[in-house]
Amino acid sequence: MNIFKPIVILLCIVCSVIFLNACSHIKEDSEIIIKYLDNRFGKDAYTIKKDKYYRRWLVTLNEYPDLIIFYTVSRDPLSMTSPSIKTNFDEIFGEYIIEEYKKNYELGNDEIFWEIPINFIYYTKVNSLEELKVPYDRAMEFIAFVSEKHPMLIDERLLNIRMDIDGIRLKGVADNDSMIYQDISEVKKDGLNIKSYEAICKELKPQLKTHSDNPNGFTFHADIGRSFILGSDTFEDCFFKNLIIKQGTIEELKNIILQPGEISKAYVFKSDNQYEFTNITLQAKNLSDSPCSLLEATIIKAIIDDAKEIYIEPVWIDLVFDKRREWKEPYEILGVSPPKTEQENMEGVQYKNIKILFEMNQYYKEVKRITLTFL
Repeated sequence: MNIFKPIVILLCIVCSVIFLNACSHIKEDSEIIIKYLDNRFGKDAYTIKKDKYYRRWLVTLNEYPDLIIFYTVSRDPLSMTSPSIKTNFDEIFGEYIIEEYKKNYELGNDEIFWEIPINFIYYTKVNSLEELKVPYDRAMEFIAFVSEKHPMLIDERLLNIRMDIDGIRLKGVADNDSMIYQDISEVKKDGLNIKSYEAICKELKPQLKTHSDNPNGFTFHADIGRSFILGSDTFEDCFFKNLIIKQGTIEELKNIILQPGEISKAYVFKSDNQYEFTNITLQAKNLSDSPCSLLEATIIKAIIDDAKEIYIEPVWIDLVFDKRREWKEPYEILGVSPPKTEQENMEGVQYKNIKILFEMNQYYKEVKRITLTFL
């Protein structure tokens, strides 16, 4: 028994220290939160009480007696900002404002919801910029409602609004990727910065897609830019895929005319990121019965150099050997036989409605070039 007595005493001392430290932190946390609330809302603007079950404080603002917000103090010995205050204030008020707005205003088929860290998201589905005017005006009504009825949200910098526009088709983007994001309200030091409907139209109008996607087009995506659709994308679409062209500008190239059936010379596109080295070389063909601008011609051939991976519908393919994972030949992944004849070694093998050719590096195991030709 004499052996265990010192151990019991030591445990009692440790437990006492932990308990006293916890009590000290609770008192300190309460003081930190009260000081924070006094500075933020004023001394007589709220009520506060300690949660019975959790180490947090429940706060109710006098202006909003039905809303309960929790505050807690977080400590991280490795953080320069410790202790810090955590709260669900933003989420509670964001969702409350939406609920109050919907009681008195119609949104049609539009939606407003709260999302951290954006604040408010206004979702709408329209087919044109003209149709966008109605939901835009509704979003402005929401801003006016908050500004008049709940200006505290502006003071708290919580009236940032992103409009998610579904249905308008842009150049360089496939039909199934038609979401457009516009920041229409942003809280600044001097108040709200509102993006006008006219500014949105001015930005999007030059990007509007003027042709339908070919349902028989073939989709690929290199490890730079956006996806391409051979047999569907126009040459002009390529300027809206987050890439830059090495030869000429869109203004210079629009003056090039292709005759019916004529194929353009090759043009190289690359990333504007200096640390991405993939090149995509494209050729377009005039598939119409009359002369057309190069920009209106359809992309029918792509050569991809120095990519690390590529999406060949419907799979992504690793192009560089990595001993940490199983390597499969690209042809095997696509379920086609590699080239056997001299012609196939020059043009590629047929895969769906394209010809595809993978060229290996001479010195180590990787694909250095992929050629895709629309049939």
